[in-house]
Amino acid sequence: MTTNAHQNGSLTQQTSRTKADELRKSGHFEEAVAEYALVWPDGDVWTGWGYAHCLRKAGRCKEALEVAKAVHSLDPDFRLGRSIYAWTLYDVHIRRATDPEPDVLRAANTIVQLTSDDQAYSPTSALAITVLHTAKLWAGKGRGLRVLELLEKLDVNRLSVDPGKGTDEKGRLRELASRKEQYYSLRTRSLERLGRWQECLDTATRALSECGRLHHDNEIWFARRIALAKQRLGRPEEAVAELQHLLERKPVAFLHTDIASAAWDAGNYDCAFKHALHALLAPQDVGFKLEAARLMAEILWKREEKEQARNHIRLCLAVRDARGWKLTEDLAKLQSTWELSGPLGRPESLLGELRPFWEQWREGLSPRNAGVITRILPNGRAGFIRGEDKRDFYFDTRDWKEPKARLSEGIRVTFATKPSFDRKHQRPTVVACEVRVQSDGVNCVRG
Repeated sequence: MTTNAHQNGSLTQQTSRTKADELRKSGHFEEAVAEYALVWPDGDVWTGWGYAHCLRKAGRCKEALEVAKAVHSLDPDFRLGRSIYAWTLYDVHIRRATDPEPDVLRAANTIVQLTSDDQAYSPTSALAITVLHTAKLWAGKGRGLRVLELLEKLDVNRLSVDPGKGTDEKGRLRELASRKEQYYSLRTRSLERLGRWQECLDTATRALSECGRLHHDNEIWFARRIALAKQRLGRPEEAVAELQHLLERKPVAFLHTDIASAAWDAGNYDCAFKHALHALLAPQDVGFKLEAARLMAEILWKREEKEQARNHIRLCLAVRDARGWKLTEDLAKLQSTWELSGPLGRPESLLGELRPFWEQWREGLSPRNAGVITRILPNGRAGFIRGEDKRDFYFDTRDWKEPKARLSEGIRVTFATKPSFDRKHQRPTVVACEVRVQSDGVNCVRG
């Protein structure tokens, strides 16, 4: 069947078809749908394509899919028919999918087949968006091999580096990661999970050089994966240095854990202790701190503080048991080797016993400073302390360790410090933490 000419029909049909085409071209899709419905099915793929296109634009995706499927059956080689069929499959089965269910996977495979032509990487093709979304579904299930299999259907060199556009929860326009950036994010994440470290290192390095401006902290994620790969490939000293640089920009608990792990491998046990401790004291659910607790246990065992080491492993075991999580090989080995037996205790009780030791150890790492709270921000979430050396330190009120009623401007306090990152000025900085009212006899570093 030819696809470059209309089929003959009644005068009424021809009139409706002409009117429908004009309405479509002017963007009046609902009105066009009504006119196309008077003509279709007329055996003309152009009528079907126009009808499916307008149904899709009107938000009637399931109806659009049925028409598009019929158009494809009439002429499987009709390019616009293949395109609209792919997009309607995406609308119905892929766009809002939250699990890689059989219908989703079948639709994705069909879309790949429909879009395998010279237009596969054009902005009007559904290929890349379908493969990337389906790969994200597998990534969410921790199925790294499935992710990599899907990504093999794309030529990364042909993916766009142009950022997308979207809106946040407040309706504000924001820039989104390009398709090439999404590809590299999914691929490096899967290679990391699979422990394919040389590939991870090479791919993350390419990502940093090829993607242009990065989004969603991907610059940090890619650099972190490079550092982790170097650690696993026998270069832990390099990993420590690179991770410490990242920590200046993003002072978060998981980077402290990463540094502690790399430092342990490098034989720098003081550094490992310090960063494992920072991770344990971070304001985060204990479930995210179990690797830090395991590392701390290993460090304490090496220091011959064996009962404290066992207590940290008990915490790991108790949390995993309470949450129904599988026991890791490392923990099982330590449980056996260190002869941990008997009841583990409740995670909350173990945390309550360990936290005072963590706080005491942290205070031993750096002496406390003294100063005065000079300002509390109107929202009450943060403030500033003027140290006795005349430097000003920002602090988050979550780091206020006294009753909230005692927090006010003008009171004398003591505080520790920790690295942070000033996003406004894009530079590393130091902030106050562990802020307490100064009491007589407190040993502080004074300016």
